[in-house]
Amino acid sequence: MGNCSVNYHLPSPELHMGLVSDTEHDATAWFVAALPQLCTLSRVITVHFGLIGIGPVLLPLFFLRSSSGEEELLLETSLNPYQTDLQGLKLLRCLCSQDTYRIHCRDLATQTEHIFDVPNTHHALYRQAVTLLETHPPWTATQFVQAQYHLAQSWPTPEERYQNLRCPPGHSSGFDL
Repeated sequence: MGNCSVNYHLPSPELHMGLVSDTEHDATAWFVAALPQLCTLSRVITVHFGLIGIGPVLLPLFFLRSSSGEEELLLETSLNPYQTDLQGLKLLRCLCSQDTYRIHCRDLATQTEHIFDVPNTHHALYRQAVTLLETHPPWTATQFVQAQYHLAQSWPTPEERYQNLRCPPGHSSGFDL
């Protein structure tokens, strides 16, 4: 199991994306959250996805939002579809038909694990993203890192990136490097 991406520019907690194959050689995508304190993810979890164009890069962003009472937790990750062996693109293809998101949450202090299944209602959005990415010219790993850096400079917090990702279609969410 290898992580598809690690967001070094984000403060803890970070959200990592992994890809796992089951016994039938069918891949499933799942989230892993390593939290520095007691896992506060509630059963009310939503997953949000979008592509943000930054220069030559289409940056896939995932947000996991959990709220329980007054507490709200927002976790973020991105992945590079054109990573060495195209694992990121394979992961997005899995999400096109996968019925649920499997979310593994680990409390780093106690090593306690919690597993949540959340319905995946974004099949059409993932198919659209895969189609767009398959026809888009690939970018280099350096360009991808530069795009992540530019995004973090423009919208420094996960909350800002989340809000801008949810903008209406008429709003431009592209950047020039």
